[in-house]
Amino acid sequence: MPRDELADVLWGDAPPATWEKALSVLASKLRALLAEAGIDGASALTAAFGCYRLELPDGTWVDVLAAETAVREAEGFLAAEKLEEAAAAATQAESLTGSPFLPGDDGPWVEAKRRELAEVRTRALGVLAETSLEAGNPADAGRWAELAVEAEPFRESGYRRLMEAHVAAGNRAEALQVYERCRRLLADELGAYPSPETESIYRDLLEAPAGRPAASTLDPTSLEEASAASTSRRIRPALLVAVLAALVAVGAAIVVVATRGGGAGSPSAAGMPRIALVVPPTPLGSRTDPAVARYQAALDQARTEDGVQTEMFSINPSGPGLPQNLRSSIGSFGLVLLAAGLADNRFADVIARHPHTRFVLMDAPNDHDVRLGNAITRDANADDVFFATGPTAYLAGYLSALMGKRADPGRRQTVVSMIVSDDGLNQNEISGFTDGVADAGQGTVVLPIASANDASDPLVCERLAKHLIDEGATTVYADAGDTCSAGAISAAQARGVWAIGSSPSDRGPGILGSTVKRLGRATDSVITEYLEGTLQGLKHHHFDIGIERGAIAINYSSAVPARVRTKLAQVRHQMMGYWKTFATPQT
Repeated sequence: MPRDELADVLWGDAPPATWEKALSVLASKLRALLAEAGIDGASALTAAFGCYRLELPDGTWVDVLAAETAVREAEGFLAAEKLEEAAAAATQAESLTGSPFLPGDDGPWVEAKRRELAEVRTRALGVLAETSLEAGNPADAGRWAELAVEAEPFRESGYRRLMEAHVAAGNRAEALQVYERCRRLLADELGAYPSPETESIYRDLLEAPAGRPAASTLDPTSLEEASAASTSRRIRPALLVAVLAALVAVGAAIVVVATRGGGAGSPSAAGMPRIALVVPPTPLGSRTDPAVARYQAALDQARTEDGVQTEMFSINPSGPGLPQNLRSSIGSFGLVLLAAGLADNRFADVIARHPHTRFVLMDAPNDHDVRLGNAITRDANADDVFFATGPTAYLAGYLSALMGKRADPGRRQTVVSMIVSDDGLNQNEISGFTDGVADAGQGTVVLPIASANDASDPLVCERLAKHLIDEGATTVYADAGDTCSAGAISAAQARGVWAIGSSPSDRGPGILGSTVKRLGRATDSVITEYLEGTLQGLKHHHFDIGIERGAIAINYSSAVPARVRTKLAQVRHQMMGYWKTFATPQT
């Protein structure tokens, strides 16, 4: 390994003035340590051509390498149904990764190795849970699965194994609580919803007769079939009440009707509040649009907790008019939520003709008044929700500058870049990003902002990202919508530069984090105001980075060192008092 790379691992951005001498001293200490282990340090650790080379004798046992080998063997044994061998190998891997790796140290190399070992541990725990279930020991399976959930709380496979362990033990109620724990974490922290695999197990549990585990429906090979078969009818839990949910597909619309109660004294469906959500169709090739999933989670919560009826319509943003089923029924709703991208003149006359229905445009663009034919400012039954995303873009810019410098400390200038959906509509984000880069004080250069021109094709953003990287970008911040931004992130990963996304699903190697709009939280807030009778007309609902709203945020991956996170937390705290300088919509 080159000496300067070792120096970066050891000292990061602040190496000592005589770092080469200091590195030589450390190498001498390492040779002495190897000698204590019975290895000739002088021949094992050599220096030549500006590099250090480490060659350990044959048969040398290294714990972290042994853990990686053990978990691979454990998974192979499990696939071959050799349960005892799988459990033994997994136990070794779990034991070797149970202690912290280099506690008290940080830096890119240390943190990367910690991530690798955390992955090894999670895989080992999964094998131990599976072998315990296969061996008919649900108590041990639950213990291992619980440890997996604690290690990786956002990984759903741990929750699924824990649910299966409780089912095998005959504790169906415990399994349902595990699902609810998973659902709430994803909704509160990511604005997301459990995957179809997790949802299928949940529905199977609900539909199984009480006191009998739904063992046959928990076979992973049948999850997809179970999900498809149960979408026409499903039961959702609620405290002390039974909740009936019916899912019926009608043309381009998806209609979901739910009632709370169910006894003789329950209110009729006609007497309950009704809420409609209008969304664009799911992108071609996608199973679920992430934004729609966040809206849907808020509707699910309203159904189960507030006993309202909800209906979701899917319409083409570029279509000539509204579908007949939506146009004919829209007056029967007390609240209509319009997803981003649907604020056009098709709704202007609808809003005016239904004064008793409240219309709220979610995630409004800066020019929303023009797109809606001035309905928001003209009609007292129309509101909008505006996400003040300038502050999170500011933090993304600050992070880009800090990490760009760390990635190449010998470089004279750090170069960062940003891709937006429309440079005319994303001025808040652009200003926030460039100000954050400047305030980081790293002498960083921002390349001209690239616009995807509202494209929903990932290839568009992929080409833009490649061009920016060719121009010298060390970080690419993609804020051009979930679908297009995915192409930019893929290009950054392939070219070995940092990426920052704008969706909770933006994860993986080289991704520093993501700026997110918590659509579910904002939707739930609007629904709550409507049900409480406090939803004001002619109002711009600002959702910001403030603690009291928290509907926008920036999530950091483990690739961001602890000291960088600490610095960003300080910056965010300082920003709280003046975030509104970024939040004024252009109306």
